[in-house]
Amino acid sequence: MFPIALLVLFYWVGTLNPGDVAGSGLTVLELWIPTILVISFLMIGMIGVPVTFARDREIGWLRRLSTTPVPPSRLLGAQLALNFIVACAATAIVIGAGDVLFGASFTVGIEFVGVTLLAIAELFTIGLMVASIAPTQQAANYIAGGLLYPLLFLSGLWIQPVQVGGLLELIMWYSPVGAAARALLYSAFNVTPPYMTILTMAAYTVLFGFVAVRFFRWE
Repeated sequence: MFPIALLVLFYWVGTLNPGDVAGSGLTVLELWIPTILVISFLMIGMIGVPVTFARDREIGWLRRLSTTPVPPSRLLGAQLALNFIVACAATAIVIGAGDVLFGASFTVGIEFVGVTLLAIAELFTIGLMVASIAPTQQAANYIAGGLLYPLLFLSGLWIQPVQVGGLLELIMWYSPVGAAARALLYSAFNVTPPYMTILTMAAYTVLFGFVAVRFFRWE
């Protein structure tokens, strides 16, 4: 429901400012769809993944699973795959609703698909990192909540990096969510994202994934 609410919000903002934005040829909604997708991935990764693992750890299911040959990497990978399906569904809903209900033109090319997969992997590994260390559901909620709101701010959802300038602009461009939103915005309109943005996303994915596996706790 949250992605749909954002679509409605930015469609309404677009009706107050009809036409393209700053000569870009894009409407307000079309400019914001990539950010809405990134926020959707972040919400799925930060809410669904950590709480599920923390619950299983709290009730002792992970401790019983530790007696099997299943390594943490495979367990985390399975959880990543399950939530990946949810993320794909969210992507289809946002793009489909944006087109059918609000007339937001959106071309899905191979470059966009690749960047979307990388964005999902990057943002989900943040959730996996929290899931690996949170001992209880309550702790998972606190840690995820403490990370979620700063990440939302850095995504450019409320204020664009170019509007703040200076060091904060640089931080927003290269934060996990900021880099993902920037890369998706470029690729959504058939423009190759800056290579440093792609490298930043890949580096975050490796870093968070390593921490998740390295510090995984069975109990």
